[in-house]
Amino acid sequence: MQNQFVEDLLDLIRLRVKPLLHYSYPWWQPALLVTLLGVFSAAMAEQFSAQPEGRILFFVALNWLELLLMANFFDWWLRQGDRWKGEGSLLPLLAATQGIQVLEPLLSWLPDDVGVPVSLLLAAYSVVVLINALTVATGVARTHVIGGILLFTPIALALYLSMMLLANSLGWIPDPPEPVAKPAPTQTAPAKPAASNSAPPL
Repeated sequence: MQNQFVEDLLDLIRLRVKPLLHYSYPWWQPALLVTLLGVFSAAMAEQFSAQPEGRILFFVALNWLELLLMANFFDWWLRQGDRWKGEGSLLPLLAATQGIQVLEPLLSWLPDDVGVPVSLLLAAYSVVVLINALTVATGVARTHVIGGILLFTPIALALYLSMMLLANSLGWIPDPPEPVAKPAPTQTAPAKPAASNSAPPL
């Protein structure tokens, strides 16, 4: 028998959404997914010079902070409409919508000219999955959900930049090498024509 959490995760990727009260699982299932995604992010962060355990702790904490911040923000934002009064918890649903990110480590096997566009498409589709899940599960208008996504984006960006500054202060992000200055071209004065020793003709 297939696990209900995994089945719902696959349904969300296929844009099949149930009412919000359906998304209730043992706490460890969403927690395991969120933590694994943080471990995957740590494995792909080649620019970090931290020890493996420090790198894993950093990205797991970043993933959890973003999820908790998102859950609290949308719990407030979706109540501003008149279609959802806070029935059920958004946290399990939001965790399940992140399941599509499990595909990201597979993109590292692709060449850059293919992997980068596919990664952008995957990121765009994950936003579509999130908008569709919040809209259908809560009954809130799609435009209201999209407005919440636009409002939450700078908040998530501020969290990410704050965590990157913390990592930089710990020396986990090496400074980029300074560009090597090109030597200035030496300019040689044009050679003067040799003076003629012969007298001009009369």
